[in-house]
Amino acid sequence: MTLVPIDRIVADHRAQPRVITNADTIAEYVEAMANGAVFPPIVVFQDGDQFFIGDGFHRYHAFVGLGLAEVECDVRSGGIRDAILFSCSANAAHGVRRTNEDKRHAVLRLLGDAEWSGWSDREIARRCLVHHEMVAKLRPKPSLAETASDNVHR
Repeated sequence: MTLVPIDRIVADHRAQPRVITNADTIAEYVEAMANGAVFPPIVVFQDGDQFFIGDGFHRYHAFVGLGLAEVECDVRSGGIRDAILFSCSANAAHGVRRTNEDKRHAVLRLLGDAEWSGWSDREIARRCLVHHEMVAKLRPKPSLAETASDNVHR
């Protein structure tokens, strides 16, 4: 683990795995931390002198609320895209349980990306830790015009 200056950590909304950041959760974390509770390090992806959060938005906001100058981080190599991809499965096994909307948000984030949308339903499901049928339901269906055009070119 590495101590990282908090002013170099970027809480980019594109990597936020939650539909909403819960102020009550942040307040609970601040209180628990102030009383000595130890939380897991924030997972960040280092790109030059910036550290993009991939997991730990609520913890980050609690650390900011406590006025800490630096926080313990699990530093990984990469940039914002790495943080976004990592965030799609964040909180599946720890922290505040993901809502169905959080899961949907993660899947739609990958389906909305030019590169990631080309992955199979099963691969996106694996990355988001959801069932592949959820991905299939959310994946945009080709229009009739696109389907007809594909048939002409075969």
